[in-house]
Amino acid sequence: MRKAIPLLLLLQAMSLLVTGQNFTVQDLVKLSALSAGNIDHFMSRKGYALTGGKMENDIMETEFTLKPGIKKNYVGPSRRIDIHFEKDRKTFTLYTSSQNELLTGQESLRTAGYFYDSTKNALRDFPMLFQKGNAAVQTSVDTLDGSVRYALTLTVRKLPDGVKYAEDLLQFDSHQLLVSFFGDQNVKKDLYYFSQHELQQCSVLFSGTPYQVVFVWGDGVNLDQLSYIIVPHILQTVSAVSDNPVTGHSEWQFRNGLYPGMDVKELLRLNQVDFDIYGKQSDLAYMVKPEDAGKIDFKTTAVTLSCTTCDELKIFNQPEVSAATLARNDIPMYVSDVILYPAKAPVAN
Repeated sequence: MRKAIPLLLLLQAMSLLVTGQNFTVQDLVKLSALSAGNIDHFMSRKGYALTGGKMENDIMETEFTLKPGIKKNYVGPSRRIDIHFEKDRKTFTLYTSSQNELLTGQESLRTAGYFYDSTKNALRDFPMLFQKGNAAVQTSVDTLDGSVRYALTLTVRKLPDGVKYAEDLLQFDSHQLLVSFFGDQNVKKDLYYFSQHELQQCSVLFSGTPYQVVFVWGDGVNLDQLSYIIVPHILQTVSAVSDNPVTGHSEWQFRNGLYPGMDVKELLRLNQVDFDIYGKQSDLAYMVKPEDAGKIDFKTTAVTLSCTTCDELKIFNQPEVSAATLARNDIPMYVSDVILYPAKAPVAN
């Protein structure tokens, strides 16, 4: 006579089999809220075991796959969960052989209120990017050992401890990250006048105040991939044209002592080395030539100058003119805009 299996053990075995057959993007979100010490327990309950990992220079990487006992009888999609911890972010990636799991995950993110490209269908299209606060999920597809593999990668960014200088704003590389730190009421979507005939998607922080800043995105659809930040004297956006806000001097401080409204003589003293300014013959008229000489690195901190009579002055009828020459001639130029570039995107010559 066959010995009866205790009901509790049977239920536990069935639970492991069921949970091992299921791991979703919601589970990635749950993982992101756990401490490192509780991750193993959570993964074990889901039917996954640690199968690889390493720790090096404060970077931790771990890999989880189905427990051997479950995998033996498992017939569903192949899965792997990779976890990557570093100083300013945590990354959780679910790899699956099932396209349907990827699409189901995308739809669940859409219904959970994540920001995404609304021209795409979350039940059909991929890859896609979903963002909410300091969390972002990127879906993707690749090939491993000849088999198609789908991935949902959740990245959770550590929010800055604080912001004191304008340069600190370079930490924010998406609209959603700005909102998560400064609040939805202080960040609005807008269009920036890149040229007379070209508009670019942007986000404006503290619009209409002395702390207004424009964030211009490389990806205007997903509002991320920071191209540059503009700390303006006067805001040049679509909404600003209609509202006509004049804010006066910006209240943002720069680490190097720069500020919008600074006159060219003071800028020359601050930099401690003479510098050139493009003349009217250049497409970059009245911008400081991007060079790293003196106290200010004009390659990563671009400066545009202005004056009420600049277009009428003959001194600008040349490709370049030095700041010292302008100072000697008492040309009343002042800093109009300060443009901050991420280190990965230097100013073009």
